[in-house]
Amino acid sequence: MKKMLTFLTFVIVSFSYGQENISVSFSNDYKDIYHLSLIIYTPDGKIQTRVSNLNPDELKTYSLPVNTEIFMADSKQEAFAMRGNDIKATGVKPTLVIKEIEDKKIVFKLSLIDK
Repeated sequence: MKKMLTFLTFVIVSFSYGQENISVSFSNDYKDIYHLSLIIYTPDGKIQTRVSNLNPDELKTYSLPVNTEIFMADSKQEAFAMRGNDIKATGVKPTLVIKEIEDKKIVFKLSLIDK
């Protein structure tokens, strides 16, 4: 019985970690520095806030699981999230939802998805 439980635990862990992540990149195609503020909800319920400045032609890359929701936050939303609040509770829809793709790499130009 103990061996069976150990095996089942191994199988469950393999399935949960077996899913490959998608490489998601944001490309600053503006001529100025871009303040990128992302609020990321992964399918396992974790919330991450990523804030950085991107120079012109700079690329910022994240490795994220399929079905991750990404909110590109403005300064008010960023401050709201940094205080520990849940931006989804405000009714805002995600800017991007990561879906399964064949080549596992996505590059978003900021000018195409900027609010």
